[in-house]
Amino acid sequence: MAISKIIFWQPFASPHQEAFLEAVAEQFPGEVILGVESDMPSERIAQGWRKPAHKRVRVVDISNPENHAALASHNAADSLHVFTGFFSHLLVWAAFHKLKSSQARLAIYSEAPEQPLLTGWLKRLRGRWLAARYAKRFAFVLAIGGIGCEFFERIGFPKKKIVPFGYYLAVPPLPAEAPARPKDNVFRFISAGQLIRRKGIDLLIKACVALPKSGWHLDIYGDGPQRRSLERLAARSGVADRISFHGMVSNDVVQKAIAAADCAVLPSRFDGWGMLVSEALAAGTPAICTDSCGTTSLLAESPRSVAVASPHSLAAALSAALEAGLTPQCQRMQIHAMIANDGSAETAAERLVGMLRIPAA
Repeated sequence: MAISKIIFWQPFASPHQEAFLEAVAEQFPGEVILGVESDMPSERIAQGWRKPAHKRVRVVDISNPENHAALASHNAADSLHVFTGFFSHLLVWAAFHKLKSSQARLAIYSEAPEQPLLTGWLKRLRGRWLAARYAKRFAFVLAIGGIGCEFFERIGFPKKKIVPFGYYLAVPPLPAEAPARPKDNVFRFISAGQLIRRKGIDLLIKACVALPKSGWHLDIYGDGPQRRSLERLAARSGVADRISFHGMVSNDVVQKAIAAADCAVLPSRFDGWGMLVSEALAAGTPAICTDSCGTTSLLAESPRSVAVASPHSLAAALSAALEAGLTPQCQRMQIHAMIANDGSAETAAERLVGMLRIPAA
């Protein structure tokens, strides 16, 4: 039976999925619904996240029991239910629990969870239990990045059901001319995100010590509990004059800075995806990230974009980018074309809608 309705169950409406869901709604001939547990958390807003403004997707508050029951009542074979966060969010889990014995098709759209040394085994154990009990019930898993694919295979989902996926942005055309930039010929690195240990800004600062004494600058956007210690680290390391901490600014300001930079750097110790890389490539800006980020899957074909695994290799990647020189507009156009063809919200929606034309097993 053909799918006529897609229902996404999520903790909250995320700007990282807005363009993709809207593209699905534009391409899919049936109805697309987004059920959310709550408004965007205040800490996300404080980080500069923008509330999505869905137009084609019908957003439903599932904290209302009647709304939750109404969405879960779409339990026939012509409905597809896609769960995000059901490992950790009760209302999303409750929806799955109601639907697990129905005729509806079910799927997962998820990152791998962070797995710290002391508690990671508990998350894997729970994942194995869920997979052993329910993997057969899911039509497919949209696994975020290579890390997500590895996690779902490791906990026991059949490889044939795991679809490499990500978070996808709308990719508008690049301006004909390169963004305005200072005329000092200084190579500009940029990083953005929370200033917390997981994001690895301390590793980036240490890597910068290996760079020449001049000719480059690092702009860091975002805030968090580590800001003061990171500023002190930059001072102790002798690179404070080449690193600027801009704090929390609007997303528009960050996007303009990304577009004008020569290279974006995501040095995370762990990132299920890593939107900075997506945003950089969509702007035609080369990117570097660690191999602990899901967005390594975007970097294989991107010029001067490499995955790195340690502070030493991070420093080597920064040095290579610096030695290659300022990023010309022709290179930006090449990077932009790559992401527009293979990693945009529209192409990701085409993949999902195409999958739905394949009869359920």
